[in-house]
Order: sequence, then C-alpha cells, then structure tokens
Amino acid sequence: MGELTTCNYCSLQAIKQRAKENNLKVTLLQSNWELGGIDVYVHPKDVKVRKLDDRERKKYKVAWFMELSDHCCC
Repeated sequence: MGELTTCNYCSLQAIKQRAKENNLKVTLLQSNWELGGIDVYVHPKDVKVRKLDDRERKKYKVAWFMELSDHCCC
C-alpha cells in the first residue's frame, strides 16, 4: 500500500462504521464480475441483498475489492 492509501481492510472498517452510525447493514458477496473479488453493499436492515437480482442490488453497492485481508495492511 502507498503511504496515503488505505488498505481494503481499513476501508471496509470505515464503511461498517458509517453504516452502523446510520443504522444500516453491510453485506459482502462474491462478485459475479469476471475478475472475481468481493462486492460490498450497504442497505437497510430489512433488505435481503442476497435475494435481490443484480439490477436491484446495484443501488446498494458501495465498493468492490479484488482482495480483502483479515487484518490491516496499511
């Protein structure tokens, strides 16, 4: 990671913190994109993102990570 770049793990922690402050939920799903990776969705707690089709999910997608570690890499 560059000196001024936040790693994916820390970016996800910031997304989770903002979601919590706004009483929203974060869901991670394997990306259907040809490069793979992980899609990050922030949505109301009563929305079941896994059950939505790709078009409906789009409005909740906030990030895509090629890889996501289980610790800070900054």
